[in-house]
Amino acid sequence: MMLDDLELELRKLPGVRAAGFDSREDLLLVQLHVTPSELTDTPLPVAATRIAARHSDRPVAVEVIRWRDREPAHGVTPITSIAPAAEAHEPRAEVTQVEVEAEPERATRPRLLAVLSFPDTDELEVHLILEGRRTIGRAPATRGLPGAVDATLAAIRSLGADLTTKTLWARAIEAKEDSTLVAVALDAGDDVTLYGMASGANPIDGAARATLDAVNRRLSLLLV
Repeated sequence: MMLDDLELELRKLPGVRAAGFDSREDLLLVQLHVTPSELTDTPLPVAATRIAARHSDRPVAVEVIRWRDREPAHGVTPITSIAPAAEAHEPRAEVTQVEVEAEPERATRPRLLAVLSFPDTDELEVHLILEGRRTIGRAPATRGLPGAVDATLAAIRSLGADLTTKTLWARAIEAKEDSTLVAVALDAGDDVTLYGMASGANPIDGAARATLDAVNRRLSLLLV
């Protein structure tokens, strides 16, 4: 199975900006980040499931993260459904859609001040601030995007958050002249995966911002 071919085909679907993959025993996990787009005759989860089933010899689970453009509102609305297999020989797939809406900024959410890389000492620093208190998280610069995620999590823990989240992957999705869009996945334990996406001035800046995007909703409970 060629995941690169699968990713290319999935990103041709309307609104799909990114695709990530993971394997658990006999299951292929597919996670899509989707921006609002025009409706098509075939629902996106069903179309994605059919494509993934053609590329996989195992059952497929597809998670769709939908990003909204409308005015900020409170909360995240999860919608869980089972998508029927496209054909009798295709595996049945579990599909989770999550509609993500912006939330008002709270005092319990740190802000990113800077992301600094020091190649000479192989060090990467992430600087955060929360209610006047500044912290610094560090990681090896040679770890690249995952290092930026690790450093951000370290800076958050320095604020007093009992955060046991671990880095799963970090990936640059789209690069422009003045910004890079980065998606990250974090293992929060108990089979819970947190996803974040954000644009930054450079890849490591985007990775730090995407990490905050992934964990900020939990920080309102951890930082009180």
